[in-house]
Formats: sequence, C-alpha cells, structure tokens
Amino acid sequence: MVSLGALNSFGHCPYSCPFCYVQADFLSYPALGVPAIVQWLSDQPSDTFDIVYVSGDTDSFAPPRTLEGLFLLEQLLALGKDVLFTTRMVFGDSALDRLGQIAEMYARSGLRLFGCMSVAQSTIPRLEPPPIASPLARLKQLHTFRAAGLIAILAVRPFLPIVPLSDYEWILAQAVDGAHAVLGEVWYVDTEGVLESNVLGSERLQTYDLATMPFDNNLATWKVYMAHETQEFFSVRCRELGLPFFMRSRPAIDFIRANL
Repeated sequence: MVSLGALNSFGHCPYSCPFCYVQADFLSYPALGVPAIVQWLSDQPSDTFDIVYVSGDTDSFAPPRTLEGLFLLEQLLALGKDVLFTTRMVFGDSALDRLGQIAEMYARSGLRLFGCMSVAQSTIPRLEPPPIASPLARLKQLHTFRAAGLIAILAVRPFLPIVPLSDYEWILAQAVDGAHAVLGEVWYVDTEGVLESNVLGSERLQTYDLATMPFDNNLATWKVYMAHETQEFFSVRCRELGLPFFMRSRPAIDFIRANL
C-alpha cells in the first residue's frame, strides 16, 4: 500500500472525514514523490506482492494532487502489477479521459486497474463534508469508471453506527450496473475517543472488539465496530441485486481475477 503521503504539515488529506483514523493518532506514510514511490516498490522482492494499493492515509487524487495521482498510476505500470486506487474525488472530463487511457494501457499489458469510489452515507453530509462531492456525483462516476475500462468498485467504508440502512439501500441501488463489486469495512476507532467524539458526539460505542489493523503495520490497539447488522444487510441485499459483496479487498480482487 502506498500513497502520496500527508498533504502538508497541517493535515494528512484535503478531505476531513470525521470518522477517518488519520484524525486520530495515526502515523502518516512518507511524503515521497512519484519516482521515489516507484523506486521503493521496485526495490521490494517481486514475489512478495501482486497488486499495489494507492490508498492509506490520504486521498492521493484529491486537489491539488490530482495530476500527480494520475502520474503515479501511469508510472506504476512499469512494475507489471495490478493496481487498485481509492478516492472520493470526482474527476473532471480531462482527468477522466486520461484515466481511461491509463486503464487501456493496463489492459494492453494484461493488467487490471481497479478504481474504488468511496461513499459512506447519503443523508448525513457532515460525515463527508465539502469539498467532497455529493454521494450521487460519486456514484455516477462509478458508472463512468466502468465505461472507461476500469474495474469499478463501490467502497462503502467504513460502516458507521449512525448511518441508517435506508442510506445503504439507496447507495446500492445507484451502484447497480456500475459496480463490479462492493466493499464494506469495519470502523477502526482510537481508544482515546477522538473519532467517537467526531462522529457520535458525547456517545460512545457500547459493543466493539479490540484489535490492531490488519492492513497497516502500526502497533496501536483500536476499538473495532463490527456492524454485524449492516454486514448482514449488505450480504442479503447485494445478493438480491447481483452485486458481489466483500468485507476485505483481497477476496474481491481474487473473485474479479477469477470471473472477469
């Protein structure tokens, strides 16, 4: 997993989602330029990874780094690996054209470019505040990703206790014929209560597990909101809609590689 790193010394990301673990005591990824990121990956043993995730601690495609994020996707092609990126960014026409060209380059090399659009809610905009575009705009772009040749993934991440199932029902309805698959995620909450205060106010989670993050090497123990009811809803509703649903990225990637 790589990213362009913290935006600047004042913040990790151009977006300030109150539920995101970077709002708590989460160590930033190194802020490296594209050549340094690609070189670092090139220095890793090739058989230790078969896909690169552009995700992590920031949205590497949000302004003012949209062009740098696209350049990173282009340069990663030299590794000969599939690439998955996650964003809440709604790209302009020229950036979408370039993204389609990049996807075509991957396809010609026998590789896949996975584009994940993140949408966490549809009626609680404070959870995804401006300058993040509306949920509808992001879901429309999911269809654009697919039309441009990307593997289009709807990332409804994380599942939050204050988001009603009716929000998720609406989000899934917009994703039909756009998403190749749907990803959910548990919510990682710092034990100091910063994220709970951001999202829940004075309330605190009553039911949670304690665990480290399986996708990052930080050693902190996090409260983990499992959202069992929401997971069950997605399992049933996605099956009804014909949308493959997964709670982790790796099974989704394996499914798509085997079926598309």
